[in-house]
Amino acid sequence: MIAKKISLSICLCILFTNLISQEINFQDSEKKISLLANKILNGETDSIKNDANKELTNYLLQIIDQKKSYPYTFKEIEHISVLQPKDKKFKLFTWFIPYLNGEFEYVGILQICNKRGRKCKIYQLKNNINLTEEIIYNQLDYNTWYGCLYYDIIPIKIDKKRYYTLLGWDGNNKKTTKKIIDILTIDKHNKPFFGANIFDDQKKRILIEYGSQYPISLQYDDELEYIVFDHIEPMDGISKNDFSLYVTNLSYDILKKTPFGWKLEQNIYLNNIK
Repeated sequence: MIAKKISLSICLCILFTNLISQEINFQDSEKKISLLANKILNGETDSIKNDANKELTNYLLQIIDQKKSYPYTFKEIEHISVLQPKDKKFKLFTWFIPYLNGEFEYVGILQICNKRGRKCKIYQLKNNINLTEEIIYNQLDYNTWYGCLYYDIIPIKIDKKRYYTLLGWDGNNKKTTKKIIDILTIDKHNKPFFGANIFDDQKKRILIEYGSQYPISLQYDDELEYIVFDHIEPMDGISKNDFSLYVTNLSYDILKKTPFGWKLEQNIYLNNIK
């Protein structure tokens, strides 16, 4: 009987040690990922940046393929956006490579699991199309991703179906910057799609392009349940579609949650919202 108790205690100690070492491994992995991400941002040449990105991508894919990686929050990773909704449906990693000519490339990995982190599917988002006005009416899959850094996620439920609204940033180039409001949906086979007709027009996503010298805000207000962003227009009033001259006019556009999706209201002053 004593021998059985000792044997049980040893097994529990080994199990506990393994759990701790697993946690430490994830913490060490965060440090390595952060070091590689820093090299991507600050590498002296584009070649150094690209090599670091390949190493980071392969390493992160190995890490999230491990058991118990899904419940781990990865909160200590630097220079990489890690988003997960409250329902734990997926985890979304995005980051960017800033090239020396002022252009950007984006990398995205989407991990879709059940709440316990089992039966996972991992998708590498393929950044192979340009984010233009032409694609705002198109639904896209993970093989036709435009590329951006997602920094917030807002779930919205319509007719018992859950949609995930993503707020994103695209540095684009030296002249213009882009902000994106997109919708992520996941079908019954756990396959992801970007873009959905839940705005009060025919668009499947909203694209905001403006002069890089004149930054704008795009944020979600939890209290009001509005997406709030600066209303922009040409600074001279006539340079339509020359987005390098698009600036805020000090008013705001808002997207309100409704039972049918997001409803857009434009040219509103913040004092009138609250």
